[in-house]
Amino acid sequence: MLIEARGLARRYGQGDAAVQALRGVDLDVRRGEMIALMGPSGSGKSTLMHILGLLDRPSDGSYRLDSRDVSRIGSREAAQFRGRRIAFVFQGIHLIPRLTLQKNVELPMAYARMPAPERRRRAADTLASVGLGNLAQRLPSQVSGGQAQRAAIARAVAPGPDLLLADEPTGALDRASGREVLAIFQELNESLGLTVVLVTHDPIVARHAERLVELEDGRVVADRPVRDRLLAKPAEEGAIQ
Repeated sequence: MLIEARGLARRYGQGDAAVQALRGVDLDVRRGEMIALMGPSGSGKSTLMHILGLLDRPSDGSYRLDSRDVSRIGSREAAQFRGRRIAFVFQGIHLIPRLTLQKNVELPMAYARMPAPERRRRAADTLASVGLGNLAQRLPSQVSGGQAQRAAIARAVAPGPDLLLADEPTGALDRASGREVLAIFQELNESLGLTVVLVTHDPIVARHAERLVELEDGRVVADRPVRDRLLAKPAEEGAIQ
């Protein structure tokens, strides 16, 4: 089991002004699994993602990542652990405008002091795997939004993380680009065995996962297999935002 969370709670503020974002969440995610966290705004899904990504700490409960309890590790250790093991893809793409796609993908590996020949090879190979091998030397302003998001995915996975957390990754894309990005997540999950947690409010996006975990008012209210994965009708796929 890659993720084992028990009784996760998160409170913000004190006294009468306190907000309870999570209320006793239990969650297991197997290595190599692709799950969708779904719920309306305020359901706690982004808070849970931040805890899973070591960007926040639970107020109560425990979180074990690859058998290690990371619930209470310090900020510096969390940053180091996050840099080695966890990757993120957000709705906002956040590529550096003055760097080529190749250099953008190389950047986190440069920060990790990976030797230049190795990071160049990994960046080139990963860009090719998401269909951007022929665009590696272009700037972000010279590619489409969907291509830029694919480059952001390449940047996330090139260092070889264990866990990929994607927060509304199709939210700023048109229908066709959204389908392409979701297909890439599935391919990474199936061919590389990468564990993917996809945060979304959209049931059509959630269908591309193997398993759906629904949150409401900070609690898990459903946890079930996605039985119609890849079977969304073309008209329904238009709902991708």
